[in-house]
Amino acid sequence: MYTLIKAQLASMQELKEYYTLDEALKLYALYMMEVDIEHCRNEEMKNEARRAK
Repeated sequence: MYTLIKAQLASMQELKEYYTLDEALKLYALYMMEVDIEHCRNEEMKNEARRAK
């Protein structure tokens, strides 16, 4: 849950008072999917730049 707080997606208070564990885990999974997609896009851009040289 530290990751959600660090990414400013939720505060500790929100996690304790408003989110169930299932909701928090879904939020974490969505955030990690977004991070993975961004990483893949960056890798694709690097590969395209290498090919263009």
